[in-house]
Amino acid sequence: MLLLIKPKLLSLKNSVSTKVVLRRLPFIAIGIGFWFLFYIGTYKVLTYVRGIEFFGEILSRKLFSMTFFSLLGFLILSSIITAISSFYLSKDIPLLLSKPVEIRDILRLKTFEAFMNSSWMVLSFMPPVFIAYGIGYGAPAGYYLLVLGCFLLFSLITAGIGITTAHILTRLFPAKRTRNVLFGIGVVLFLLLYFLIKGVIPQDISTPEGFINSIMSFKTESPMIPSYWITEAVFPVLFKSGFNIFYTIILLSNALFFLLLSEIAGLRFYRVNTERIQPSGERVSRGILGGYYPEMNTAMFYKDIKTFFRDTGQWSQVLVIGALIMIYVYNFKSIPINALSGFPFIKEIMVLVNLVLSGLVLSAVSVRFIYASVSLEGQAFWIIRTSPVDMNRFIRSKFLYGFIPVTALMLILVFLTNLAMDAERILMYLSLGTVLMLCVSISGLGTGFGAMYPKFKYENIASVSMSLGGMAFMLIAFSIVIATLSLESWIFYVYDIKGVMDLSGKIQIALSMILIILINAAAFYLPMRIGEKKLQEHTGIL
Repeated sequence: MLLLIKPKLLSLKNSVSTKVVLRRLPFIAIGIGFWFLFYIGTYKVLTYVRGIEFFGEILSRKLFSMTFFSLLGFLILSSIITAISSFYLSKDIPLLLSKPVEIRDILRLKTFEAFMNSSWMVLSFMPPVFIAYGIGYGAPAGYYLLVLGCFLLFSLITAGIGITTAHILTRLFPAKRTRNVLFGIGVVLFLLLYFLIKGVIPQDISTPEGFINSIMSFKTESPMIPSYWITEAVFPVLFKSGFNIFYTIILLSNALFFLLLSEIAGLRFYRVNTERIQPSGERVSRGILGGYYPEMNTAMFYKDIKTFFRDTGQWSQVLVIGALIMIYVYNFKSIPINALSGFPFIKEIMVLVNLVLSGLVLSAVSVRFIYASVSLEGQAFWIIRTSPVDMNRFIRSKFLYGFIPVTALMLILVFLTNLAMDAERILMYLSLGTVLMLCVSISGLGTGFGAMYPKFKYENIASVSMSLGGMAFMLIAFSIVIATLSLESWIFYVYDIKGVMDLSGKIQIALSMILIILINAAAFYLPMRIGEKKLQEHTGIL
């Protein structure tokens, strides 16, 4: 096991130098800034919630439990998809199986990879929440060690469940039906989540009292789920009422159990599964466009589409994203807008919140499909370099490949959520226009960053998205979303709320509009040009 991990550790060690650190310093600063803002936001919300008379402490505990309840399903889902890629689609599997390495050691190596690839984002962005709770309650130093250890055990439980499920699913269904299986998994998971949400949220939310009761009675306290265990293990330390070791032992024992279960499932099914997923000698149908031969301007775009429909790994993540987006729309449908109609500008605020959350979805989808599109060429990139396709046409093709489906997805998402909230026509038009502009700029940013930081030698495509370049892209993309929406909010404030339409107000509105255009134009144009030049310089990368 140590021998198998050693090349990865050496690769990490060799990639760290003074020059690399200085080059990545701006991205590190952006990450620290994002952490700080996340911490401030969580701390302010926690302070406000704890200030509510009688319900404050109960609601604070409820929010903590709800956070882990939501992460439970997300991490299990992520672990299933990542495990399929790590155990069965990774490029180093044929090499490992051809060497005198025991299956047990390969399984442990891939378990470690699947755990890191499925949990890295949550492990990276949850610490500000823990710190905000610790500072808000004045917790002792032991709290931070406890919550970190418990959260690590919580993540290991989800990884064990996901890996075990991946082995069983791959065993039950033959390789040639993988696409249908993945589609079925996506539909079943969506239905499970849908009925789960319907079951845990009370239906009476037509009045403010009913809305408060819905929040207070959100059923996340079942002693059978890990989110309850971590809440019970951590909160006694937060309240300084002692240390409850029972639930910590429950987390540890379940983490070990599910990891052991995943190894047993791997030993039982892995060798058979790897033999079944080998390509067969069947003749593959050429499909509807089989007789079409593209011209030079559309050849790259055509190739990417054909590759997408052949790559079941990309299909699976599309289905997962689709299920999560449907749940996202349902949640907005459940918001009691009529009950909150007494608050001023409630629809405008909800449309703004919808745009912020849609921007986060846009950033997350783009990092997986747009940022990684250049790296998908893999070690066959030399074919592109030797073909009569210049880098400008290559970059434009990658941009269109990601921009068209992502824009269609985001426009449908925002339209449906605004429709669910019964937004006014002018708000609908403005939000759709904003999303269209953001899709152009973020797609250009993702394509450019993917060209600036390509990773042609990857073991599975998920590792491209979790690279430093992918994290930097996601942070910058979401920062652009926040900056654009902040400026639009200021325009709305000056025009509608403040009602200042003198020369000063008109200047503020004009400057805000110019800044919006400049920010999004720069986000689209500069990375695309820089990425094109970087790819032209990549002549010896392979």
